[in-house]
Amino acid sequence: MLHQNIGLLRLVPTLTYILLSSLAPTKVNADNYSLLKGYWQCQEEGVPVTLDFQSRNTVKYNGEVISYEMLPGILRVQEEYGVVDYQYQIDESVLKILAPDGSVTLCQKAQKSIPVPQTSQRATGDVHGWPPPYTRPQGPVDEETPIAQALLYKFAGRWTNATSNTLNNIFLKPDGSYEQAYEAGYSGEFRDEGGYQTGHWGSTGTQSSSGRWYVQGSLKSGVLTLVDQNGRRTDYQYQVHVKHGEIYWREYFFNGVLYSVNYIYR
Repeated sequence: MLHQNIGLLRLVPTLTYILLSSLAPTKVNADNYSLLKGYWQCQEEGVPVTLDFQSRNTVKYNGEVISYEMLPGILRVQEEYGVVDYQYQIDESVLKILAPDGSVTLCQKAQKSIPVPQTSQRATGDVHGWPPPYTRPQGPVDEETPIAQALLYKFAGRWTNATSNTLNNIFLKPDGSYEQAYEAGYSGEFRDEGGYQTGHWGSTGTQSSSGRWYVQGSLKSGVLTLVDQNGRRTDYQYQVHVKHGEIYWREYFFNGVLYSVNYIYR
């Protein structure tokens, strides 16, 4: 979608309209917008970019506010030299965008990072003496109000979420540092509203980050916080996986996405 010669990179941030008066109105697909709305981390020809769809006609591209219109299967933008249509497909948390020149932008729904001042205690990961010593807690552990040592022992490990096309590993280390690695590989084809094939697409990409982590809450639910090397903080609401009344203690939902743990540091 976004490339050097034709794409959103050439949009000016002061753009306040996208349709020319000669364009006929088209009904917006409300269901698709509910999927589109929010923050996306993308790979554009191997370059990380972000999209933040804030309304039906406003999106932030790498922090720059631009305007767009959503038509069936099309994202229409007013670029510097005229209106340009980008084909798109949404499959749950994956967004695929095809530019007129054939280049593909691949995006995944993500939690927006919140900048934290470098002087903040949380920006260094030093929260209430975190991390404690990494040893197995002695005696019974209170699930609702566990000591920090029990939380560290529960969450230090490799947390993995895998789909048929993506792999996301979060390494929460006992010393309070973390590494995150995301890989994606997709291929397929675009079709118009009539079902006719209009193009092929294929994309692969990787993303990584590192920094400090800490966790606050109970053994069942709470907040896992990652603070990257630039001081940006991401909070994950975690919840242990419960199915038919049975608790799966090695599986947790992080912001609604299911991860499983491998305790590689024990």
